[in-house]
Amino acid sequence: MPASAAFASDNAAPAHPKVLEALLRVNDGPAASYGDDPVTAQAADAVRAAFDSPEAEVLFAFTGTAANTISLAAAARPWHEIYCSDVAHVLVDEAGGPVRMSGAQLTRPPSVDGLIDPDELERRVRGRLWTGSSRERSSAVHHSQPRIVSVTQSTESGRVWTAQALAEFVDRAHSLGLLVHVDGARIANAIAALDVSPSAAIADADIVSVGGTKNGLLFGDAILVRRPEHFDGIHWIQKQIGHLASKHRFIAAQFTALFDEDLWLQNARHANAMARRLTAGLESQGFQLASPAESNEVFVTLDTKVHRHLSRSYLVHQPDHGVPVVRFVTSWATTEDDVDAALSALRARPTT
Repeated sequence: MPASAAFASDNAAPAHPKVLEALLRVNDGPAASYGDDPVTAQAADAVRAAFDSPEAEVLFAFTGTAANTISLAAAARPWHEIYCSDVAHVLVDEAGGPVRMSGAQLTRPPSVDGLIDPDELERRVRGRLWTGSSRERSSAVHHSQPRIVSVTQSTESGRVWTAQALAEFVDRAHSLGLLVHVDGARIANAIAALDVSPSAAIADADIVSVGGTKNGLLFGDAILVRRPEHFDGIHWIQKQIGHLASKHRFIAAQFTALFDEDLWLQNARHANAMARRLTAGLESQGFQLASPAESNEVFVTLDTKVHRHLSRSYLVHQPDHGVPVVRFVTSWATTEDDVDAALSALRARPTT
């Protein structure tokens, strides 16, 4: 039997039945193209309402990489600097997309599991930022100019920014003249973990990538543009990179289903609960977590022999080759039986 992808990623999970039902409902007759249809308008309203952002613009894209790239490229110009953590998806998993589309420099302050210290951000920004005087220009012209910082909620290491920590970070970034982007590929998991409102989980961020693909959609992520005046041209960038779908309603209808009766948060709560069950089982077997498991990603240290044994049954990601840490990801579709089966496979690991 081939190895199971049950814990490879929440991208590997099937689409939620309610999402598929929504697609069938809108597959009835013609509709206006490129988002000029009532289904897309309804979905955009649902995203705005969920994040208490009535004046925001909402765009839809096929992928999270596109949502992030569109967001950052709309903010930055070739003389600008984009900040992100040293483990950020926009840095290590998007093939240079944000840099190619914006021409801007991508700078990675160190982090603790993807959480950036605001003092570290300020240290890197000060001394590079031109504040307007002609005397400063002669020095600042040699440096890319800080423009926007991207933070991930929840992080690529399974951590969650607390509402207070993120609010303080965003306020500091704004005080430095930076815009703030939230990569929310797993934003629902963060909201569920924190048990706060969606707006509290993104603080006063200027633009947010709202994950759908990892949370029950067949495909699709959204972009919540809370301050459109700072993202001039975002609609043209969306079109240029091929994410203004002609049949836009098929992305949008999925979001309407996801936000109906808080399905997105139900899915996330379940995924987080399965991660907690997995974490408890791993720790009971004496395994060491590589970072705190606060959402639906669990990073655990496995030696080479145990990893090889597990790989016969499960596809699990090893983020850094040569480092004995593997990642388990739970999803809306993960069951208790799935978790227990993985724990049983580990229990049968070689001991010598």
